[in-house]
Formats: sequence, structure tokens, C-alpha cells
Amino acid sequence: MSPLDQFRMWTQHSPINRLIAGLVLVFGIQTVLEVVGWLVGWPAEAGILRYLSLDTEGLSPLYQPWTLLTYGALHHGLLHLVFNALTLYFTASLLETLWPATRILKLFVVGVVVGGLGAWLAGIWRPAWVVGASAGVYAVFTAAAVRIPDFKVRLFMVLELKLWVVLAVLLGMDLVGLFSPDTTARAAHLAGAAAGWFMAYRPHLLDLRLGRRSARRSASPLEVVRPKEPSLDQLLDKISAKGYDALTANERKILARHSQKK
Repeated sequence: MSPLDQFRMWTQHSPINRLIAGLVLVFGIQTVLEVVGWLVGWPAEAGILRYLSLDTEGLSPLYQPWTLLTYGALHHGLLHLVFNALTLYFTASLLETLWPATRILKLFVVGVVVGGLGAWLAGIWRPAWVVGASAGVYAVFTAAAVRIPDFKVRLFMVLELKLWVVLAVLLGMDLVGLFSPDTTARAAHLAGAAAGWFMAYRPHLLDLRLGRRSARRSASPLEVVRPKEPSLDQLLDKISAKGYDALTANERKILARHSQKK
């Protein structure tokens, strides 16, 4: 199987993978525009950034409301992209054991928009141009840490920490960073995390749909429940108390089945 076929299979596996591939593609376009602009003296990338990035000064987001979403597709430098892509891939894969991928994708979008609003609010104090998917990543990260807080993460192949501890450290750094020149980006992180925390306890809000099709689905409150099986809440309580690894093989299958129902 060729690398192209493997990549195609990877993107077809989950909407999250397609999202990451899209972020990489956009960054590739940014890079090409930057190189072309450098060669011919035409600031092509600067023009795209000005139109799609989030300007937090004054009422700019009201004049360009799409930037509250499109800024999340852009990145400033390769390391910025790599950190966001890897963090999103890991935390979304973890959360996908509990939620369907489409719900996680919606959570990411909500995190980007709420993060943009947070950056805009911080822009009252220190206006700036904002790019990056970090707010959406923080939303997914926070939801995963809320639902599976005791999942252990190994950092630098040596240090082993629970997921909620890693998140707490990052959010603590962002709180301190509010008083740095990077105020707007830090505010976007915190706002995205707040959205993730809120949605972690109200995931049904991410499943709301408009139209008659959703109305037909919600007309009947009946749901088939398998006898003598632990409920979703019982499984989540066990994960919260003992970690995901404490689940038996059968309990993991039941958890996956609950996730597919949602």
C-alpha cells in the first residue's frame, strides 16, 4: 500500500483526522504564499491573513464575523501547527472512546468561536491579530480531562501525570500569561477551555439539530436498554475513580456501543 493510500485511509477513519489534514493543508498554502511573496515581492500571505485572521481591536469582528471561526484554521509557524495537531489528535482520540467523532468536531468549532470571543474581550486591554486552532484544541482537551481525569500521560518518556494535572499546569501558565504581551492568545485558550468544561457536562447540546428530521428522531423518548449491563454513567464513574485501564474488555465494548448510539 502506497503512502498516499495510507493517508487516504487515515483521513477516512475519522472526521478529526480530516480536520487535522485540513489544518496542515491550510498551513501549506500559507507557506507557499509566503515563499511566492518573498520571491516576487508581493505580500500574498499578509493579504490572506488580514482577511481571515481575527483582529481584536475595536469592533472589527462585527465587520468581519467570519474571522471568529476562520482564524482557527491559520497558524503562525510550524511548531504552532505541530503542537496543536498532535494535542488535538491525542485528546480527541481519547475522548472518542466516549463520544462520537462528530460531537468532538462540533466541540472543536464551539471552542474556536468562544475562544475568539475571549480574545476579542481581552483585546479591549491589548488588541492584537490572533491565529491558531488552540482554543478549539483546549476545548477538546478540557472535555477529555473532565470525562477521564485520571488517564495517565507520559511526558518526555519519563514523567507520568494524570490528564487533569497536565491541563491544570497549562491553564495555570495561561492565567499567568494574561499579564504578558501574549494576552489575547492566552485569553483565547482560557475561553476555549471554559467552553470545553461547560460542554463536558452538557454534551447533548452538541447534538442539537435543526429541521424536521431531528424532530422525528426526538419524537419518541423510548430507548432500548440491555439488561444486566452497566450504564454509561456507571462506566464513566469507574473511569473517573480508577482510570480507563480499569475497564474490562466487555465494559470497553459496552462503552463503545454507548458512544455509537450518541
